[in-house]
Formats: sequence, C-alpha cells, structure tokens
Amino acid sequence: MQNEIAVRLYENNKYGTTYGKGVYHHAVFNATADVKNPKAKYLLDFYSYAHWEAQAKTDAQMEVIELVTDKDNKDTLISWVLRYDPATKHKSFVLGFCTLNLATNKLQLVIADDAMNIQTAWNLPVKPCKLVRDKNAPQLLATNAELCEW
Repeated sequence: MQNEIAVRLYENNKYGTTYGKGVYHHAVFNATADVKNPKAKYLLDFYSYAHWEAQAKTDAQMEVIELVTDKDNKDTLISWVLRYDPATKHKSFVLGFCTLNLATNKLQLVIADDAMNIQTAWNLPVKPCKLVRDKNAPQLLATNAELCEW
C-alpha cells in the first residue's frame, strides 16, 4: 500500500513582487506535503520550468532535472522537495520533485528520502478547497487519504 499523503497548496501572494533590486518572487504556489506513516513534512515551491531548472546547484539536482518528462508543457509548474523539521525549523534538500499540471489538475510527487525511509511516487488529483476568510487555508488540495482520520 502507498504511503498516505496530503499536499496543501497555497497561492503565493508575493508572486511577482521584489525582495531585492531586480530580484523577484517567482513561485506561483507554496505547498506542504504531509506523509502520515512514517510522519514527515515536506515543503514545495512551484515555479515555471525555466525558473525551477535555474535553481539547480548540485549534481543530484541535475540528475533530477533529467527525470522530469513534462518540462515543455506551459501548464505545468515544478518544485524541488525540501524536508522540514518542525522542531528545529531546519529545511534540507531531498532527492525528488513535484509537478503540478494546471490544465489537467494532476499532481505528481516523487520523493527518495533515505533518512525517513520514504521512496515513493504519488499521482494525485488536485481539487479546489472551500474559500475560508480570515484563515490561512489552502486553495488546492491533493490527497490519497481521508483527512478526518489524521
């Protein structure tokens, strides 16, 4: 059985604004991916392919770029995967990637995290969430589990 996961996507309100001279926020969505068992949290920032590819710094990331098959689709956003430790607030790169196709509302997440013993690929449908005012609620949700049981 596949690990249960919930991916919550939030619209990046800073998208297109600057945070330095000539430096812009390029992530369209920010997201969290919560794996139930083993318990792990991952952070995702969704960029166009060109902005995502330009962030590659390591040989492992260059290898991940070769795995992405949907790179020419303008409706697809892509993210690197960072493991997040809530106790220390430490973020660390994990081998993997996530694609979000806005035309088909499909999310593909691939994680190879040896430290957490997670080597899984998920293909999930993405659904809109109810609008909640005065709360930091996600705009989109992709899951393979019943969230009321979490």
